[in-house]
Amino acid sequence: MTHRWGAGLALLLAAAPACAADVQNWSTIVAQGPIDGHLLLWTEAQSRLTNDVSHVSLLTGRVGLGVRLTHDVDLLAGYQYQHNSPSPGVASDENRFWQQLSAPVVRHDDGFALLTRWRLEERSVVDHRDLGWRLRMQWRIQQPLHGKGSGGPLLWSETFLAFNTTDWGARRGFDQQRLFAGWLQPLGHNLTVEGGYLYQYSNRRTGDVANHVLSITLNRRLG
Repeated sequence: MTHRWGAGLALLLAAAPACAADVQNWSTIVAQGPIDGHLLLWTEAQSRLTNDVSHVSLLTGRVGLGVRLTHDVDLLAGYQYQHNSPSPGVASDENRFWQQLSAPVVRHDDGFALLTRWRLEERSVVDHRDLGWRLRMQWRIQQPLHGKGSGGPLLWSETFLAFNTTDWGARRGFDQQRLFAGWLQPLGHNLTVEGGYLYQYSNRRTGDVANHVLSITLNRRLG
């Protein structure tokens, strides 16, 4: 199964058009889950090293509250602050409100899971007037190799669609695609780490960009 996943990812990357590229590192810490019955909390912080892993270009924090419905369907809403410091480029501060639905599509007793997450974002940049609306659609496959609670391969794909064009650079239509292939490893009770290769293809006014990212995410499950 992992061989088929790897072959599929290689075909997708081979089909991607040639464009400007960068090597990056994204480091993320997430704490999320139930805190009181069906009440959910989501907290997240991320930093990104760009320009061949030499420059801190992004710092972001996200927080949200939500509820868990039947069949492990989660509804959340919250706020995100993001500081962008591209090099070259002009620094900016972004405020986002977001709403999110996540749910299991398939789950097996051995730990295999196909999960989906749909997130709507309302984005505003300081000193600009336009509000940008964007939808993010993620599909995630994980397969523990030795049963539930063990480590195993992880694949996910996330598509970004912008609903409108803004004065700060967003363009209506396809915004970006992210493809991840890596490993999900439990570290202890309710603590996991996800590490691997992330390919990010972005559709930009100034030219398309392809980023090759070492992505590491530490996830603390609450409840």
